[in-house]
Amino acid sequence: MLMIFSFLAAFPAASAQNAVTYTVAKGDTLYAISRKYGISVEDLCAANNMNKSNVLWVGQRLTIPHQDEDDSSAAPALKRQYDTYTVQKGDTFYHIATVNDISVEQLKSLNNLSADSILLAGQKLRIPVSIVDTSAPDLPDLPSNDPRVYSSKEGDSSLTWPVEHPVVTYTKGKVSGVQLSAMQGETVKTIRAGTVMYTGNYRGYGQVVFVQSKAGYTYAYTGLGSIWVKKGDYVVFGDSLGTAGTDGIKGTSQISLMVFNKSTPIDPAKAPRG
Repeated sequence: MLMIFSFLAAFPAASAQNAVTYTVAKGDTLYAISRKYGISVEDLCAANNMNKSNVLWVGQRLTIPHQDEDDSSAAPALKRQYDTYTVQKGDTFYHIATVNDISVEQLKSLNNLSADSILLAGQKLRIPVSIVDTSAPDLPDLPSNDPRVYSSKEGDSSLTWPVEHPVVTYTKGKVSGVQLSAMQGETVKTIRAGTVMYTGNYRGYGQVVFVQSKAGYTYAYTGLGSIWVKKGDYVVFGDSLGTAGTDGIKGTSQISLMVFNKSTPIDPAKAPRG
């Protein structure tokens, strides 16, 4: 009995060497957490005695399994076969097909839809996988030292933003965009699917994530407190990018968002979402 107990007591310690613990934040999903750590939802559920229908709560601690880097028996990562698009109100088959450079017939075939199928808001569609060269990204030419000047103009907080229900304040001058108030440590989510072109500190803007959509728009999420994605990742609408940062002068929790159509800045409120 003593030998069995000693073996069982030692087992968790051995397992802990091959896993990390994650604390669930507001807005987290099993899918988002699995993407962050490069594991499958199935493996995440198995490690925590859960199933895909379980509801997460803020503060919940999850075990994140991972394999040793020198484990030669580990199976290679599966190549992504397709991306997922969530249908928005007003979408048409023609618009979605055109953006993804395929025909309507190919789009319907990829999703096993008939010729007379209709679209519903919230419907999930398979779209061709995005292959983007991130070795030499063409990033927006932002001036150094973040010379932002805040205007008195406020934006519409009811729109979909990277954080929930923010106070939206426009900036003016050489850098146009919006400042978004946030809760301390709040999860920052992508408002448009695309490829992560750059992460890290950038020219005085703090922690930055640049996401380029298939249509060529670049979304610059700046002033983050932490970053959970890496260059080359493909993120979909609602995926977690990281957490909100803190303004070094005001001491308030916030982020900034800028959107560019090629190199031309546009009003973030008018930028495509979804």
